[in-house]
Amino acid sequence: MGAIFRRELKGYFDSPMGFGVIGAFVVVIMLLSVLLDATGSGGDWFESGELSMRTFFGIFPWVAAVVVPAVSMRLWSEDRRQATFEMLMTLPIPTWRIALGKYFAGLVFLFCMLLATIALPFMLSQFGEPDWGPIAGGYLACFLLGAGFVAVGLFVSGLTENQALAFFLAMLFCLGIVGLGEMRGLLSEMARDNPQAAMIHLLSVPLVGLGILAAVVGRDKMLALFVVVLGFLANVGAHVIGSGATQGEETVRGTSAGGEALVQALAQVAVLEHFREIQRGVVNTNGLVFFVTLIVLFVFLNVWSLESRRYS
Repeated sequence: MGAIFRRELKGYFDSPMGFGVIGAFVVVIMLLSVLLDATGSGGDWFESGELSMRTFFGIFPWVAAVVVPAVSMRLWSEDRRQATFEMLMTLPIPTWRIALGKYFAGLVFLFCMLLATIALPFMLSQFGEPDWGPIAGGYLACFLLGAGFVAVGLFVSGLTENQALAFFLAMLFCLGIVGLGEMRGLLSEMARDNPQAAMIHLLSVPLVGLGILAAVVGRDKMLALFVVVLGFLANVGAHVIGSGATQGEETVRGTSAGGEALVQALAQVAVLEHFREIQRGVVNTNGLVFFVTLIVLFVFLNVWSLESRRYS
């Protein structure tokens, strides 16, 4: 595992790509932190007269959802392109050790990306007394979220030899789970009114995403078309269910109970909810378990998919 780790980490910095990704990440997130307000809706430090890290941590999930897949897209795709994948699969070491070596190399690179932004809080300290507790919590939240995205990218990279495709699919997934957090308010309101319709809407999105992923990997365009149409019809059905819901007292009472249960479930799977809690310095068990589960799940899926090919 150590040799794989060193090989992958060296690969990041042996080419200009690694430094280019870090440089682009720092420039983009620094500029957005200065030019946007804490809600990302406009305004800047100069208009508000307030220097804080809130905007940095507020926009990090969206920036990371694009940049981290660019980091992880090469973890397996590069080996497939250079025809070294078969050699790795014939090594007398378990597949999980190879996967972890690659994953830890991606984590170290992510840490370097975050370390390159450390000048921002120190710059703010020149103009006042920053609260280092929330800043430390914010960086911890950024690292945990980024670690989850690296695991997603590792899994997707193992499915294809095309780095551009691996980047695109991982980016879509990461943007999707971040967007789910932003849509939680809308889905929660829908869930309270009609949990059946909300559940169909909620499940149809990952269904379409997974179907397209399977279709791309299997190069079956008809399957992709079928899944997209199925997802569209599911959303239409959810709209019909919501419009035709009865208004009887028993139905309303049952819907409310089911809706509250769905709202609580949404709170547990919304990545931004856990990210923002840790960012505020509230490091609770739920948030840590969520991110560890996300990481373990996608690393496991990566090992499982590779094992199925290794011994097929």
